[in-house]
Amino acid sequence: MATSATSPHAPGFPAEGRCGYYVEKKKRFCRMVVAAGKRFCGEHAGAMEEEDARKRILCPLDPKHTVYEDQLAKHLKKCNSREKPKPDFYIQDINAGLRDETEIPEQLVPISSLSEEQLEKLIKKLRKASEGLNSTLKDHIMSHPALHDALNDPKNGDSATKHLKQQMLKKFTSS
Repeated sequence: MATSATSPHAPGFPAEGRCGYYVEKKKRFCRMVVAAGKRFCGEHAGAMEEEDARKRILCPLDPKHTVYEDQLAKHLKKCNSREKPKPDFYIQDINAGLRDETEIPEQLVPISSLSEEQLEKLIKKLRKASEGLNSTLKDHIMSHPALHDALNDPKNGDSATKHLKQQMLKKFTSS
């Protein structure tokens, strides 16, 4: 069944309430809704003769759409492409690392360049920090509510309680 040329939805006419601009590339009319009493949508009104004095320009925030030149200030306040305010906790480039090699502190040196004495001091510092961390981790694991009941259960003897502690520490401190 062929459509007649006089039908309002024929290829030669735009759908009712839709833009009358013919998109040559798509070989069809623009499908955007038009304002009451207008023939073209906001995007194509400037391209056609319908708009007399009002000129449409590209949005400076996003050139994918246009705005009336006289309404630009109002549009910039509500455009979805404007920069949104950052939350209070946001810090620009917090995880970006060093910007260039000139920012590398002079204190950073390869381990291979340390003397034997400096290396021993470093190892002692690392062991001390590790011990403190292990005891803190051990305290945290043993005070966990899920383990508290099992560790304090009178049905478990000393041997079972000791085994449970060892297994939990082994599980949480192994790498």
